[in-house]
Amino acid sequence: MEDWMRWQTTVDEKNIEITVHSIENVIRKEDITVSFIVEHNNIILGESSPIFIKSNCDENLSIHIIDFVVNLQVNLSDKNSLDCLVSTPALIKAIEHVGYEQEELSIDSKDESKKRSIFSTKTPAPSSTILGVCNVDFIPIILGEEKLTEKVILETSTFSFDGTSVSWQNLPLLTITISQDLIPFFQSIGTVNFLHITIESIYNPPESFTENSRYKAGTIAFVENEVPTNIIFDHGVFTKYRDVERTKRWNTLRHVENRAQLSKYKLDCDFMDVKNELKKQFDLAKTTCEDVPRIEWNSLHRCILREEGIKAMLNHITIHRYWPFQFEVTEETSVTKSKASLTPSTQLYQCYVDLSELLFPGNKSCRIVKQLYKYSPTDIIDKVGLEQNIFVSEPPRKEVKEKDKKSKTSKRTKSNQSEDETVPSTPVTTIGSEEPTVVVIEMELYEPLIPSRVDIDYKHLITELIPEQERKQHYPYTADLAETQYIHCVQKLAEVLTESYRDFCDENEGKYISEKKQPKKYCFDPESDELTCFTQYLYKSGVYLTVYNTLKMKVPMLIDQKFELPKNLVDFSKSHDFIVSVYTYLVEQMHVAINTMVEGRFPIDLQDDTDLKKIYFYANEAYELGDIDGAKMYYTKLISSNKSDPYLWTQYAIFLNKIGDRNSAKECSLEAIKLDRQYAIALMVQAIILFKNKEYKEAEVLLKAIVEFHPRFFEGWAVLHLFYIRTEYYPGLDLTLRVAEKCMQDKTRTITCDQEPLSWTSVHCPSDNVYMSVATFLLKLNFCEFAGIALAEEMSNSNRSTHILYYMAVEHYLCDRYEDALSHLEEVRCNYGMDYSVSSLMGHCYYKMGNIEKGLECYEFARMLFDRPDNLHLVEVRLGYHYYGAGDFNRARRIFLHACKFSPSSLTWLGVGICCYELNQLHEAEVSLTEANRIDNYNPEIWGYLCLLNMTLERYDEFSQCYAEMIKNNLKNRKLWLRITNLMKALNYAPPRSVESDDFVENHSTEQSEEQFEN
Repeated sequence: MEDWMRWQTTVDEKNIEITVHSIENVIRKEDITVSFIVEHNNIILGESSPIFIKSNCDENLSIHIIDFVVNLQVNLSDKNSLDCLVSTPALIKAIEHVGYEQEELSIDSKDESKKRSIFSTKTPAPSSTILGVCNVDFIPIILGEEKLTEKVILETSTFSFDGTSVSWQNLPLLTITISQDLIPFFQSIGTVNFLHITIESIYNPPESFTENSRYKAGTIAFVENEVPTNIIFDHGVFTKYRDVERTKRWNTLRHVENRAQLSKYKLDCDFMDVKNELKKQFDLAKTTCEDVPRIEWNSLHRCILREEGIKAMLNHITIHRYWPFQFEVTEETSVTKSKASLTPSTQLYQCYVDLSELLFPGNKSCRIVKQLYKYSPTDIIDKVGLEQNIFVSEPPRKEVKEKDKKSKTSKRTKSNQSEDETVPSTPVTTIGSEEPTVVVIEMELYEPLIPSRVDIDYKHLITELIPEQERKQHYPYTADLAETQYIHCVQKLAEVLTESYRDFCDENEGKYISEKKQPKKYCFDPESDELTCFTQYLYKSGVYLTVYNTLKMKVPMLIDQKFELPKNLVDFSKSHDFIVSVYTYLVEQMHVAINTMVEGRFPIDLQDDTDLKKIYFYANEAYELGDIDGAKMYYTKLISSNKSDPYLWTQYAIFLNKIGDRNSAKECSLEAIKLDRQYAIALMVQAIILFKNKEYKEAEVLLKAIVEFHPRFFEGWAVLHLFYIRTEYYPGLDLTLRVAEKCMQDKTRTITCDQEPLSWTSVHCPSDNVYMSVATFLLKLNFCEFAGIALAEEMSNSNRSTHILYYMAVEHYLCDRYEDALSHLEEVRCNYGMDYSVSSLMGHCYYKMGNIEKGLECYEFARMLFDRPDNLHLVEVRLGYHYYGAGDFNRARRIFLHACKFSPSSLTWLGVGICCYELNQLHEAEVSLTEANRIDNYNPEIWGYLCLLNMTLERYDEFSQCYAEMIKNNLKNRKLWLRITNLMKALNYAPPRSVESDDFVENHSTEQSEEQFEN
């Protein structure tokens, strides 16, 4: 029983040991003695014996050992004891005794030391002065540190900025250690939380706020249950000067008349994180740094929130959204006034602070600028459900005999109360300038009310979207590797055959000479042709057997990796089809290898020929001109060249979403995420596709993962903000917008979307506007719904300005709403005039609507403006082909050449070539068409005009090759096909026997008209 009682005592009581080790940096002209007093919550824990310090004015400062130890006993079962430990630091005071000899000085006994605090306004004994004071915060020990050692500065005893002040480098330093036993303060740190409330200052005070008034601030906190606890901030000071140090003061130490009330916390100088609904009327960053009148507290109060209190605070913010703050202004009365006027005049004010941001998962703090209102009980009940004035404590119980006395004043009290209740809660402003009177408040938690689950949710979502595939045993060969080895083997064999056959021919030169003519000098049979001679060489020299055995090692490996054998090989038809497909594939790959090495007719690898920007420019050009297949060709060609690049997959996903293939876009973005789980643009594409599919939960997880992985990516924060607007999630609105505005100031952006569109421009976008910047970003990605939300928000702020109307027109144009786009562009033209961007976009809209005449008029207006850019690619391409179709070849050629100067593409070079051909400038036409074919050798129109050119120049071999490529790429231009056919008939030239021209005309050229090609 005694053991149990002893264990119970140990659990309920906890000991904290405070050790003052040494003091240093004491500079004095005379010998002094110093003693130390440690106090907590107005209770003196101990006083040390005085130590002797010799005079020292040298730079070599000595360290004076103290080794003074005090113990602080904490009753863990007493909640008030723990609250005091959290909210009130320990005070350490160094007292300087002048005139003492070097001997030990007696001090009071331990029982007598627990008396009222000496940290008061009373002046110490004449023989003693205060050397310095400091405080020690227990929060590291409470959070689990077993021992904490630090050096603290002994601050001066008073606040002064006169000649007697000492710089902090010359102040004494105290080395202290705080240690604790192994008994935990709480069963689990997760069952408690710590709330920090900071009242900073009231700015723009009205004239009724004077230096002769006392100022108090009050609020509530749910400490351990649903009953709120009142927290009072005294000692508000009317001042006209700013606080240079910007150090927060402990609210529980404001009674101390010296710098010991200062904490280690500073007022945040980052004003971008402040929630300020009065930005236009009140600039916090500017006002804080000015010497203007203010009511200053800068007081910090820390309290414990237990499990029930945490739930109560969460429920209060969820239900009411606002947190109450009240302010009491009491006018000090003069002694010379009459007794009737001795009653002080008190005014009450209030404000409601929106703390809904603390419901955002992971958010722990909220700093707010709020306007002050006159006190109204009905309003504060309606807003936050607070039924009692914070500054009025529960009245004591009266005796029955006092009922009569109380009843005499009841009528007057009721009348005053009714008057207070009926007073409307009007905002407080300064007289004359009508500037709002505002207060700055900060609320901060140690742990968020709602913890962030981004990592867990993201992991589950990715596992669901991208199931983990079964890992099979590593096999050294893959299909791509086997194909690469096969092609490499064929190329090496071709090189060996070429060299060996050339050496054989050189050795046998002149061996076979006829009298009448010189036969094939390298043949075994002089009468044979070249192919027969080469075949004879292969067999008779044994080279054929070498080639056969070499390929025999590579072909089975390639077939095994590339093809799946049919199950029923007995079936003749299936086995025959399988053999034909294998043989065709092997021959095609052999041709690919030989053509790449020898002939050079194989299509040039786009990635080796040009950079990514040019390729995406070609793809965008093809899309704008309606060639969807051509655009797909560019994207897929890039992906096939490097399948492990998430950027390529993401760009293809954006394109597929643009043409309405949402499922394929989703698969491509998932492929990019597989390659890089933190790739921001791929995650955003996937999130917006999920949003369009009404999978809002999954979309939010991905958007929050983006800002978690890339916290400085302002477009990510802005898109998350737009998502919360769309889903009406208010706790995240202001927070995400402020972070986006803050990240926008960062000039080193690692994630950008620099691809300029062809049909519109981003020059009208303000560089410092979040909504417009994210709108243009989303329009480049063709995410029009989110861009429309950003434009609507900006319109509510800046009305119908030029950039708003222009980008609304862009959004309608991308959504194929051409009439709506034209209405906005007309409004811009009427109100602000028309520049090249407005004119060209109007031309695109008219062109899409089929009004070619109006479109050409807008295009010509855009080209004649003096301030237009050099590159109007899409405008010039459409103009050039129009003038070509109209027969104005010189004008069309000039336009195409201008386009080729700044943004050359296969279509611009094709335009130059066909114009030169019509003008009979055949050499220039050949150069231009060759350049167009180099950029894109899949375009059948280029091959068709090369056929015309070669037929005109009577180069029939080249014509045959171009004719075959034209047929292979499926020419659909009927007019061009008929011109080629008529020219062949006029020259009496028969087409190659491998092509049935009549069948081709009947099957492939009936659906494409001349006008469609020109457009």
